[in-house]
Amino acid sequence: MTKPVVLLSLGLLASCVTTEEGRRMQDQIVELQQRSLKNELGGVELKNEIQKQADDLRKLLDEAKRLTVSLADASQKAERVQLDIMQVQGRFEDIQKQIEGLQRSFSDYRSQSDSKLGQISSTLAKNPPLPESPDTLYSEAHTHYVAGRYAEARYMLDAFVVRHPNDVRAARAQSMIGDSHYAEGKYRYAIYAYTKILDNFPRSDEVEIAIFKNGQSFLQLKFCKEARAYFEQFVSRYPRSRFRSEATERLKEITQKAKDKSACTTS
Repeated sequence: MTKPVVLLSLGLLASCVTTEEGRRMQDQIVELQQRSLKNELGGVELKNEIQKQADDLRKLLDEAKRLTVSLADASQKAERVQLDIMQVQGRFEDIQKQIEGLQRSFSDYRSQSDSKLGQISSTLAKNPPLPESPDTLYSEAHTHYVAGRYAEARYMLDAFVVRHPNDVRAARAQSMIGDSHYAEGKYRYAIYAYTKILDNFPRSDEVEIAIFKNGQSFLQLKFCKEARAYFEQFVSRYPRSRFRSEATERLKEITQKAKDKSACTTS
Protein backbone atom coordinates (compact mmCIF):
# COMPACT_ATOMS: atom_id res chain seq x y z
CA MET A 1 0.00 0.00 0.00
CA THR A 2 1.33 3.45 -0.89
CA LYS A 3 1.54 6.47 1.45
CA PRO A 4 -1.28 8.64 -0.10
CA VAL A 5 -3.75 5.78 0.29
CA VAL A 6 -2.73 5.28 3.93
CA LEU A 7 -3.12 8.99 4.78
CA LEU A 8 -6.59 9.13 3.15
CA SER A 9 -7.61 6.10 5.15
CA LEU A 10 -6.42 7.74 8.35
CA GLY A 11 -8.45 10.86 7.62
CA LEU A 12 -11.62 8.91 7.09
CA LEU A 13 -11.08 6.76 10.11
CA ALA A 14 -10.46 9.78 12.37
CA SER A 15 -14.03 10.89 11.89
CA CYS A 16 -15.59 7.51 12.67
CA VAL A 17 -13.55 5.84 15.47
CA THR A 18 -12.43 6.62 19.03
CA THR A 19 -9.02 7.78 19.98
CA GLU A 20 -8.01 4.35 21.38
CA GLU A 21 -9.22 2.47 18.36
CA GLY A 22 -7.62 4.96 16.11
CA ARG A 23 -4.30 4.45 17.86
CA ARG A 24 -4.50 0.67 17.42
CA MET A 25 -5.41 1.02 13.86
CA GLN A 26 -2.58 3.46 13.37
CA ASP A 27 -0.16 0.99 14.94
CA GLN A 28 -1.51 -1.74 12.64
CA ILE A 29 -1.13 0.54 9.67
CA VAL A 30 2.45 1.35 10.65
CA GLU A 31 3.12 -2.36 11.03
CA LEU A 32 1.60 -2.97 7.61
CA GLN A 33 3.77 -0.19 6.18
CA GLN A 34 6.85 -1.77 7.69
CA ARG A 35 5.89 -5.17 6.30
CA SER A 36 5.20 -3.63 2.91
CA LEU A 37 8.53 -1.88 3.01
CA LYS A 38 10.22 -5.12 4.02
CA ASN A 39 8.42 -6.94 1.25
CA GLU A 40 9.40 -4.25 -1.19
CA LEU A 41 13.01 -4.43 -0.06
CA GLY A 42 12.85 -8.20 -0.17
CA GLY A 43 11.45 -8.03 -3.68
CA VAL A 44 14.32 -5.80 -4.77
CA GLU A 45 16.81 -8.16 -3.15
CA LEU A 46 15.06 -11.13 -4.76
CA LYS A 47 15.09 -9.38 -8.12
CA ASN A 48 18.79 -8.59 -7.71
CA GLU A 49 19.49 -12.17 -6.67
CA ILE A 50 17.53 -13.51 -9.63
CA GLN A 51 19.38 -11.13 -11.97
CA LYS A 52 22.70 -12.22 -10.45
CA GLN A 53 21.78 -15.87 -10.86
CA ALA A 54 20.66 -15.15 -14.42
CA ASP A 55 23.99 -13.43 -15.12
CA ASP A 56 25.87 -16.36 -13.58
CA LEU A 57 23.78 -18.80 -15.61
CA ARG A 58 24.47 -16.82 -18.80
CA LYS A 59 28.19 -16.97 -18.03
CA LEU A 60 27.93 -20.71 -17.47
CA LEU A 61 26.09 -21.09 -20.76
CA ASP A 62 28.73 -19.01 -22.57
CA GLU A 63 31.48 -21.09 -21.00
CA ALA A 64 29.64 -24.27 -21.95
CA LYS A 65 29.36 -23.04 -25.56
CA ARG A 66 33.06 -22.18 -25.58
CA LEU A 67 33.94 -25.58 -24.18
CA THR A 68 31.65 -27.25 -26.74
CA VAL A 69 33.37 -25.39 -29.59
CA SER A 70 36.76 -26.18 -28.09
CA LEU A 71 35.83 -29.82 -27.79
CA ALA A 72 34.60 -29.85 -31.39
CA ASP A 73 37.85 -28.25 -32.55
CA ALA A 74 39.80 -30.68 -30.42
CA SER A 75 37.81 -33.56 -31.90
CA GLN A 76 38.54 -32.33 -35.44
CA LYS A 77 42.19 -31.86 -34.60
CA ALA A 78 42.25 -35.33 -33.06
CA GLU A 79 40.72 -36.77 -36.23
CA ARG A 80 43.28 -34.94 -38.39
CA VAL A 81 46.10 -36.14 -36.15
CA GLN A 82 44.72 -39.67 -36.38
CA LEU A 83 44.55 -39.42 -40.18
CA ASP A 84 48.11 -38.07 -40.27
CA ILE A 85 49.24 -40.94 -38.08
CA MET A 86 47.50 -43.44 -40.38
CA GLN A 87 49.14 -41.85 -43.44
CA VAL A 88 52.55 -41.90 -41.78
CA GLN A 89 51.98 -45.51 -40.76
CA GLY A 90 51.00 -46.36 -44.34
CA ARG A 91 54.15 -44.70 -45.70
CA PHE A 92 56.21 -46.48 -43.08
CA GLU A 93 54.71 -49.82 -44.12
CA ASP A 94 55.45 -49.03 -47.79
CA ILE A 95 59.03 -48.10 -46.94
CA GLN A 96 59.37 -51.26 -44.87
CA LYS A 97 58.12 -53.35 -47.80
CA GLN A 98 60.60 -51.61 -50.11
CA ILE A 99 63.41 -52.28 -47.65
CA GLU A 100 62.37 -55.94 -47.42
CA GLY A 101 62.28 -56.11 -51.23
CA LEU A 102 65.73 -54.55 -51.46
CA GLN A 103 67.02 -56.97 -48.86
CA ARG A 104 65.64 -59.91 -50.86
CA SER A 105 67.11 -58.47 -54.07
CA PHE A 106 70.44 -57.95 -52.35
CA SER A 107 70.34 -61.48 -50.97
CA ASP A 108 69.61 -62.84 -54.45
CA TYR A 109 72.36 -60.68 -55.92
CA ARG A 110 74.75 -61.78 -53.18
CA SER A 111 73.88 -65.41 -53.85
CA GLN A 112 74.37 -64.99 -57.60
CA SER A 113 77.59 -63.06 -57.06
CA ASP A 114 78.92 -65.76 -54.76
CA SER A 115 78.00 -68.34 -57.39
CA LYS A 116 79.73 -66.35 -60.15
CA LEU A 117 82.79 -65.79 -58.02
CA GLY A 118 82.86 -69.50 -57.29
CA GLN A 119 82.72 -70.26 -61.01
CA ILE A 120 85.46 -67.75 -61.73
CA SER A 121 87.60 -69.15 -58.95
CA SER A 122 87.00 -72.64 -60.30
CA THR A 123 87.92 -71.52 -63.82
CA LEU A 124 91.06 -69.80 -62.63
CA ALA A 125 92.00 -72.87 -60.65
CA LYS A 126 91.65 -75.01 -63.80
CA ASN A 127 93.68 -72.65 -65.96
CA PRO A 128 97.42 -72.88 -65.48
CA PRO A 129 99.52 -69.75 -65.00
CA LEU A 130 99.99 -67.86 -68.26
CA PRO A 131 103.42 -67.98 -69.88
CA GLU A 132 105.35 -64.72 -69.76
CA SER A 133 106.84 -65.17 -73.22
CA PRO A 134 104.52 -63.92 -76.06
CA ASP A 135 105.73 -66.71 -78.34
CA THR A 136 104.95 -69.43 -75.78
CA LEU A 137 101.62 -67.82 -74.92
CA TYR A 138 100.51 -67.63 -78.55
CA SER A 139 101.76 -71.13 -79.31
CA GLU A 140 99.89 -72.72 -76.42
CA ALA A 141 96.75 -70.76 -77.25
CA HIS A 142 96.92 -71.94 -80.87
CA THR A 143 97.36 -75.53 -79.70
CA HIS A 144 94.19 -75.34 -77.60
CA TYR A 145 92.33 -73.70 -80.51
CA VAL A 146 93.27 -76.38 -83.04
CA ALA A 147 92.32 -79.10 -80.55
CA GLY A 148 88.86 -77.50 -80.11
CA ARG A 149 89.48 -76.52 -76.50
CA TYR A 150 87.96 -73.13 -77.15
CA ALA A 151 87.52 -71.94 -73.55
CA GLU A 152 91.21 -72.55 -72.76
CA ALA A 153 92.21 -71.02 -76.11
CA ARG A 154 90.19 -67.85 -75.50
CA TYR A 155 91.65 -67.52 -72.02
CA MET A 156 95.14 -67.35 -73.49
CA LEU A 157 94.22 -65.44 -76.67
CA ASP A 158 92.53 -62.69 -74.66
CA ALA A 159 95.63 -62.40 -72.51
CA PHE A 160 97.83 -62.24 -75.59
CA VAL A 161 95.80 -59.42 -77.20
CA VAL A 162 95.76 -57.42 -73.96
CA ARG A 163 99.45 -57.91 -73.20
CA HIS A 164 100.77 -57.56 -76.75
CA PRO A 165 98.35 -55.39 -78.80
CA ASN A 166 101.16 -54.27 -81.13
CA ASP A 167 102.33 -57.80 -81.94
CA VAL A 168 101.74 -58.76 -85.60
CA ARG A 169 99.83 -61.82 -84.36
CA ALA A 170 97.39 -59.82 -82.18
CA ALA A 171 94.83 -59.39 -84.99
CA ARG A 172 95.00 -63.10 -85.78
CA ALA A 173 94.54 -63.92 -82.08
CA GLN A 174 91.45 -61.71 -82.02
CA SER A 175 90.15 -63.45 -85.15
CA MET A 176 90.57 -66.87 -83.52
CA ILE A 177 88.54 -65.63 -80.55
CA GLY A 178 85.71 -64.74 -82.94
CA ASP A 179 86.03 -68.05 -84.80
CA SER A 180 85.86 -70.02 -81.53
CA HIS A 181 82.58 -68.31 -80.58
CA TYR A 182 81.21 -68.86 -84.08
CA ALA A 183 82.13 -72.55 -83.94
CA GLU A 184 80.18 -72.86 -80.67
CA GLY A 185 77.13 -71.09 -82.15
CA LYS A 186 77.61 -68.02 -79.95
CA TYR A 187 77.04 -65.60 -82.79
CA ARG A 188 76.55 -62.47 -80.71
CA TYR A 189 79.91 -63.00 -79.01
CA ALA A 190 81.43 -63.71 -82.39
CA ILE A 191 80.14 -60.39 -83.77
CA TYR A 192 81.60 -58.59 -80.78
CA ALA A 193 84.99 -60.25 -81.31
CA TYR A 194 85.07 -59.60 -85.08
CA THR A 195 84.04 -55.97 -84.60
CA LYS A 196 87.07 -55.51 -82.34
CA ILE A 197 89.24 -56.37 -85.34
CA LEU A 198 87.54 -53.63 -87.39
CA ASP A 199 88.00 -51.13 -84.56
CA ASN A 200 91.46 -52.02 -83.26
CA PHE A 201 93.19 -53.52 -86.31
CA PRO A 202 91.64 -51.73 -89.34
CA ARG A 203 94.73 -52.32 -91.56
CA SER A 204 95.12 -55.99 -90.76
CA ASP A 205 94.50 -58.78 -93.28
CA GLU A 206 92.02 -60.18 -90.76
CA VAL A 207 89.56 -57.36 -91.59
CA GLU A 208 88.43 -59.25 -94.70
CA ILE A 209 87.38 -62.36 -92.81
CA ALA A 210 85.94 -60.24 -89.97
CA ILE A 211 83.53 -58.46 -92.36
CA PHE A 212 82.50 -61.73 -94.00
CA LYS A 213 82.02 -63.54 -90.65
CA ASN A 214 80.00 -60.63 -89.27
CA GLY A 215 77.64 -61.04 -92.24
CA GLN A 216 77.43 -64.76 -91.54
CA SER A 217 76.80 -64.22 -87.83
CA PHE A 218 74.03 -61.69 -88.40
CA LEU A 219 72.41 -64.02 -90.92
CA GLN A 220 72.48 -66.85 -88.37
CA LEU A 221 70.67 -64.53 -85.93
CA LYS A 222 68.08 -63.71 -88.68
CA PHE A 223 69.12 -60.05 -88.75
CA CYS A 224 68.98 -59.93 -92.54
CA LYS A 225 69.28 -56.15 -92.85
CA GLU A 226 72.57 -56.08 -90.95
CA ALA A 227 73.86 -59.19 -92.74
CA ARG A 228 73.07 -57.62 -96.13
CA ALA A 229 75.06 -54.49 -95.20
CA TYR A 230 78.17 -56.55 -94.33
CA PHE A 231 77.95 -58.79 -97.40
CA GLU A 232 77.47 -55.81 -99.72
CA GLN A 233 80.47 -54.11 -98.12
CA PHE A 234 82.48 -57.32 -98.49
CA VAL A 235 81.65 -57.78 -102.21
CA SER A 236 82.42 -54.14 -102.95
CA ARG A 237 85.64 -54.06 -100.97
CA TYR A 238 87.04 -57.50 -101.83
CA PRO A 239 85.91 -58.37 -105.41
CA ARG A 240 88.66 -60.98 -105.80
CA SER A 241 88.26 -62.66 -102.43
CA ARG A 242 87.84 -66.42 -102.31
CA PHE A 243 84.69 -65.80 -100.25
CA ARG A 244 83.15 -63.47 -102.86
CA SER A 245 80.93 -66.09 -104.51
CA GLU A 246 79.65 -67.25 -101.13
CA ALA A 247 78.91 -63.66 -100.13
CA THR A 248 76.97 -63.19 -103.39
CA GLU A 249 74.95 -66.33 -102.68
CA ARG A 250 74.14 -65.04 -99.21
CA LEU A 251 72.86 -61.77 -100.71
CA LYS A 252 70.53 -63.72 -103.04
CA GLU A 253 69.37 -65.78 -100.08
CA ILE A 254 68.59 -62.64 -98.08
CA THR A 255 66.60 -61.18 -100.99
CA GLN A 256 64.44 -64.34 -101.09
CA LYS A 257 63.93 -64.39 -97.32
CA ALA A 258 63.36 -60.65 -96.89
CA LYS A 259 59.57 -60.96 -96.91
CA ASP A 260 59.49 -63.97 -94.60
CA LYS A 261 59.28 -62.74 -90.99
CA SER A 262 60.16 -66.19 -89.67
CA ALA A 263 63.40 -66.12 -91.66
CA CYS A 264 64.34 -62.46 -91.21
CA THR A 265 63.74 -60.48 -88.05
CA THR A 266 64.97 -57.37 -89.82
CA SER A 267 64.87 -56.78 -93.56
